[in-house]
Amino acid sequence: MHFAFLGTSGAVPSLRRDTTSLVFVGRPEVVLVDCGGSPVQKLLLAGTTPERLERVIITHIHPDHAYGLPSLIQNLFLMKRAAPLAIACRQEHAEPLRALLGVFGLLERPGMFPLAWEPVPAREGAPVAASASFAITASPNAHGSMPNLALRFDIPGRGSVVYSSDTEPCDAVAALSRGAHTLIHEATFSQRAGARFGGHSTAAEAGEIAARAGVHRLILTHLDPAHHDEAEALAEEARSRFTGIVEIAEELVPYPL
Repeated sequence: MHFAFLGTSGAVPSLRRDTTSLVFVGRPEVVLVDCGGSPVQKLLLAGTTPERLERVIITHIHPDHAYGLPSLIQNLFLMKRAAPLAIACRQEHAEPLRALLGVFGLLERPGMFPLAWEPVPAREGAPVAASASFAITASPNAHGSMPNLALRFDIPGRGSVVYSSDTEPCDAVAALSRGAHTLIHEATFSQRAGARFGGHSTAAEAGEIAARAGVHRLILTHLDPAHHDEAEALAEEARSRFTGIVEIAEELVPYPL
């Protein structure tokens, strides 16, 4: 059992980092969190069989987190998928995502496998799904005017992992992370650079949330391309606020659970 980053950049990819998404690989189920470009290829590159995918969770509908969903559905259809695929999202995002799939005629396509929509209520600790491998809960975060979800994966006997998604530092993410082993927190900006926009966090602020939550490890992701070549400097900013383990997310590398 493990998770892997399929992308670790902010909204704009670079040669080295694609837009942020993750895959959680259990026994036997696979859960994809957010859906950038060419998701089937990324799953294969991460050593994951796309046919094992049971659920997609879209944290919010900014393009870099959702624009690959039609590609995923189309590819799985062409790969002769028959099993249902669950799609979990904020309640208010289900219709826009259906409309996105409808642009490509995927909802009415003859022989299309079933899509099971799972709207997630906007309250702290809301249940998303439970399986033999994962108990998944969610809390709203603070991504400007865009409704968004932070996620917690509890793995029986193996601890917990929290993913902040795109967010300013907020109490809800700190609360969701309490007692977790690992917090994956966005670090779009550098505290030193000063410039920021759009409901995001600096690496130092991510460190503050990790310290408040009392997690063991902090992994920084959603890095703005301006900082891709100075990722270690972002890690040092987080370490100035958090005394635990700080890492920069690496793509397509398995992180054991």
